[in-house]
Amino acid sequence: MTPEPNGGTIKVAKGFRPMPTEEEAVRAATLKLYDAIEDMAAGRGLERMFDAWHHIDDTSTGHPIDNWTVGWESVWTTWQASAVFGRADRGGGKVLSMHVFVHGDSAHALTTFKAAPAWGGGVMACTNVLRKLDGHWKVVHHHADKSPEMAAALEAMLDAGG
Repeated sequence: MTPEPNGGTIKVAKGFRPMPTEEEAVRAATLKLYDAIEDMAAGRGLERMFDAWHHIDDTSTGHPIDNWTVGWESVWTTWQASAVFGRADRGGGKVLSMHVFVHGDSAHALTTFKAAPAWGGGVMACTNVLRKLDGHWKVVHHHADKSPEMAAALEAMLDAGG
């Protein structure tokens, strides 16, 4: 039973969950991106990465080993190129912290992300910008700090043949 302002109670159906707040929805959409990064790193593919993004012209990214990429087709190509290095033994990245800010139908999430050991294990500050289009929060921009640890790990992967 849930108390009502007039002192009565209302019966709440078993399994009922209230709608998430906009902040909770943005947090969930941001975590979806990092789940997709983990899938990619661990060789499980890019399906969740594709789903985490709005596929629009003004998407952009700045990866820890690359420069800016603008436009969905170019952004998607960078994730496809990174996925080539994914293998089951290369997972293990995690979000260490997140701060979410919502401004109408736009939001940004500041995260601290620790790459998996196979990807250098570096800790990076990341900025993620999300937009709510057609009722769905998805990523339109992702930026991670440059990571010398990740660059060295990728170099080693290349030297070992992928």
